[in-house]
Amino acid sequence: MLRFLVLALLVACAADDDPLRARPPADSPARIAFDLGLTEHLGRAEPVETTERNGATTYTFDPADGPVCMRGAPFRTSLRDEPGEDLLIFLQGGGACWSEFCLAVTTAPAGIPDVNVLDQTLPENPFADFDVVYVPYCDGSLFAGSNDLDDDGDGVPERLHHGLENVSAALTMAHRHFPTPRRVVLAGSSGGGFGTILASFLVRYVYPDVPLLVINDAGIGVARGNDPSFVDGLLDEFNARRFVPADCPECVGNGHITGFVRYFLDRDPNVRVAAISAWDDFVMGDLFLKLEPAEFRDALRTQSDALHDAHPDRYRRFFFAGRAHTALLGDPTGIVGRDLGSVELPPEALESLAELSLESLPTAHVGDARLETWLRALLADDLSGWTEVLEDPGPLPTSED
Repeated sequence: MLRFLVLALLVACAADDDPLRARPPADSPARIAFDLGLTEHLGRAEPVETTERNGATTYTFDPADGPVCMRGAPFRTSLRDEPGEDLLIFLQGGGACWSEFCLAVTTAPAGIPDVNVLDQTLPENPFADFDVVYVPYCDGSLFAGSNDLDDDGDGVPERLHHGLENVSAALTMAHRHFPTPRRVVLAGSSGGGFGTILASFLVRYVYPDVPLLVINDAGIGVARGNDPSFVDGLLDEFNARRFVPADCPECVGNGHITGFVRYFLDRDPNVRVAAISAWDDFVMGDLFLKLEPAEFRDALRTQSDALHDAHPDRYRRFFFAGRAHTALLGDPTGIVGRDLGSVELPPEALESLAELSLESLPTAHVGDARLETWLRALLADDLSGWTEVLEDPGPLPTSED
């Protein structure tokens, strides 16, 4: 018995010495992820292969260790080390997959793509000299899943939703390479934008004392306010219901997940959230959520209004008119990758994707307000330049638009 107690004490002390296992102070923003169990996969998986290419280091993980893509392909994450002290963690887009609908990327490529926000040569890229942690999205669960699903009942899981394991593996490598950044920018587009909502809690745990800027591009957290069972179903399929704080029934109770953003802003004074969206985002509103344009636009307005009203200096929006999807990428390969064979598409989505249009850092603007300038003001802590930019959405789109 004494031997067991000594061993337990040694394990507890070792955990306290490991920054990725330590128990943060009570009531600290970093404690939220710890208490919710979001930190359970940090430091658990070690890469089995390391490669260098074009200035990026790629780590590949053994699927048996936890990090894995939805259909069993290995998960990879890539890092780029620059002389500066700022860190960009970018969560890639790539759809989502649940029992009723599946449009998702199922592989994680090596290297860092040269889409806008990651392109060091792009003059309009405010993050060109940042250290980078690139997190591919290949598990279909918005970087939140930790579940295996056997859809056909043959005893072998077909859907491996290991998003939490994947992002945890990437953040483990991030902390080893960049343990003390001056500040952290967590950005994501589309599915990666949704991913930033829960990942914010985890990034705050890994980096408890630095300013955190969250840039959510086209994944604001709007879902189906008229059908709360939709979000409930996703939580169950991804095994993510356990990550809803007990004192936050509003995190999901209204059919959206924007309540998580409010919960985080309420408890972390050292975070700012930049929300970017088209008022009539075709991919989010029509394709994935299957909402009428008026429903999507109204939800986007009311949900983001509530966040801005609660934290006007720390939640601000850049919303532009039109049907475009994302503004940080500039290239569809930033969402679906270059290996089109790894993209699973339902038949009804093929024709819809022909309508896909994207904004970009060089082109996104509302009048004289340019997205690039707006993001630079955010980075400079210039609240007079980082203002609310809300374009008049104009007439609702019709089926011919």
